[in-house]
Amino acid sequence: MIDDVELKARLGAQTAPKVGPERVEAVIAERLFVRPTGTLTICVLTLANGFTVTGESACASPENYNQEIGEKIAFDNAKQKIWALEGYALRDRLAYRDTLIASIAHEVNRAWCAYNGDDSQPNWADAPGWQRDSAITGVAFHRANPEAGDAASHDSWMREKVAAGWVYGEQKDPDAHPPTHPCIVPFEDLPREQQFKDRLFRTIVHAAIAAEAAIVP
Repeated sequence: MIDDVELKARLGAQTAPKVGPERVEAVIAERLFVRPTGTLTICVLTLANGFTVTGESACASPENYNQEIGEKIAFDNAKQKIWALEGYALRDRLAYRDTLIASIAHEVNRAWCAYNGDDSQPNWADAPGWQRDSAITGVAFHRANPEAGDAASHDSWMREKVAAGWVYGEQKDPDAHPPTHPCIVPFEDLPREQQFKDRLFRTIVHAAIAAEAAIVP
């Protein structure tokens, strides 16, 4: 098991978005301490958006009560709850970003398909859930694997499809049993326009992530 020093070093080396103690402290707008009984201290923290969290501290013997200690423990207990709230909020923001990037990549790929005579691709709003989920998963893959190339993008997509029960078929048919897709083949066996489609997706995702890093603190 790692010690506190190594844990701090590892956390400091992480570059992906994460909740840190500075963020937790920054969202605290007000703090209030209440002592409803001789041994109980309650801390009420009002956050920047008006939401409140509470923490408690109590000792068994009234003789052991110390206001400073009670308030510190109650404050720490209340503050601990902020981590979960901020973690959820960050995950929600990241999921929204991936969905937005996926929708952009989908629309560009739809335009590319139309340019090549394939008008079967629906717009993002009308796309079935499996197709949108697949695009979002593709964005997450490139976010986690920035060095992955076009073939790796296709391989990730194909693994997802196979795991979901899809098999190779000359026509894409999500309603077949099992569903079929003509692109469930090695990357090098794809038609050139399909290979370029993977290249387009990867390029758009990386460009959007780079822009996001430039404008989002």
